[in-house]
Amino acid sequence: MADKDLSPKVQQRILEEFKTNKEVFEELYTFYYERILKYLLKRTASAESAYDLTAETFIKAFESLHKFKWTGVSIKVWLYRIAINQLKNHRRKPKNIVLTEKMEGLEQMRTEAKEELEELDKTLFGDEDLTKLSDAIATLNPKYQHVVSLHYFEGMSHEEIATVIQRSKSAVKSMMHRALTNLRQLLAPNAL
Repeated sequence: MADKDLSPKVQQRILEEFKTNKEVFEELYTFYYERILKYLLKRTASAESAYDLTAETFIKAFESLHKFKWTGVSIKVWLYRIAINQLKNHRRKPKNIVLTEKMEGLEQMRTEAKEELEELDKTLFGDEDLTKLSDAIATLNPKYQHVVSLHYFEGMSHEEIATVIQRSKSAVKSMMHRALTNLRQLLAPNAL
């Protein structure tokens, strides 16, 4: 699924029809929703945040699709750029609730949350090695997390990633090299 995309012809048709029929957006939503949601689940490790950010991504996309100009770059790339920007904005927001040790049942909540995240990892990634990889990726600098996630989990090429994060292809390759070097160090047998 990661390497499949709507054909350029279909994307162009949707962009043209959107000018007179906003309901055509449903095709984009239906095709890309699960991909964007899974990407944001991996990045936030919070189902609630991922669902909210996915909704915000598609609202923003719907509001801005009339500005999208077809240049041969997939709408997928544009949607991931919106999702990443929503994620960055989310991380900048101050947290509304501060949990303290005095809260009743806090330890039980922590245990349940940890179990839910582990179950989510197993569901998304399937095995313990991928869970370790996911944990290691989460420790990387966010810019490296983006390139690794987009390349390996979303199947994007270096060119597509460069467009999504608005950097050059050589910068993406350099970032990927640094990220993989850091991951190798984190996943080395003596590092775990």
